[in-house]
Amino acid sequence: MNKIILGTAQFGMDYGINNKTGQISKENTFAILNKALESRIDTLDTANSYGESEKKIGDFIKESGKKFKIISKLPKCNLSEVKNIFDTSLEKLDIDMFYGYILHNFEYYKENPGVWNILEELKFRGKVKKIGFSLYFPYELDYILQNKINIDLVQVPYNIFDQRFEQYFSILKDKNVEIHIRSVFLQGLVFKNPETLDKYFEKIKGKIANIHLISEQSNIPLVALCLNFTVLNKFINKVVVGIDSMKNFEEILFSENYIKSVESIINSLFGFKEEDENIILPFNWKLKKD
Repeated sequence: MNKIILGTAQFGMDYGINNKTGQISKENTFAILNKALESRIDTLDTANSYGESEKKIGDFIKESGKKFKIISKLPKCNLSEVKNIFDTSLEKLDIDMFYGYILHNFEYYKENPGVWNILEELKFRGKVKKIGFSLYFPYELDYILQNKINIDLVQVPYNIFDQRFEQYFSILKDKNVEIHIRSVFLQGLVFKNPETLDKYFEKIKGKIANIHLISEQSNIPLVALCLNFTVLNKFINKVVVGIDSMKNFEEILFSENYIKSVESIINSLFGFKEEDENIILPFNWKLKKD
């Protein structure tokens, strides 16, 4: 599973539409991190805004003496606060440098372009190996490319439904930009029973039902179907996968056994592409409160 990065939002907060267990306890966090290292997963994705995530990872590193490559993200802040937030994250994580440090919000960069100079300085000082952006929209990447911003790393959503960034992958690869993708399971939406979905998802209900049908007919678990759709993309360097339990993590790891099976049907999966950003971007979801 050398393409997998363990997403850690659930370590620090209750995250995901399909999350029934809430925030992962410290004990279970440690067990998952040990399992990750045993499974050759050596990179973690976290963020300043992920609640207690950075501290829990740091506690594990401090208590176990084991190491990970870590990518974190800068939140919106005053430029005068950037270095302090950066250093505080290093301290929480009990590490000397980041593998990657990326801007969590593109509009924040547009309003504060000087932040990029600060990140470049931190990279020059050897405090971070790769700098870049976490993006949501193709127009953001267009801006970066057109303005020749020298990024090392980009993280974008990509899954069976959301294929908006696919057209950029070869371009980024040619520029030696490391491509990380997230939202493999669209926050768990793909696992929901189509018949019990909120009416908001009526438009995509049929596609979810059909993916479930393909999973049943091909005898490929949904987790493996969605994960290997991304893993098999030759342009993608890393796939960020969030989990909410050890059982969930073991399903992720077991998905490696289905790579060849998914490869044999992958062309049919591209047909599930969905353009409606009100569906494929979770922050646009307008769901009824229980």
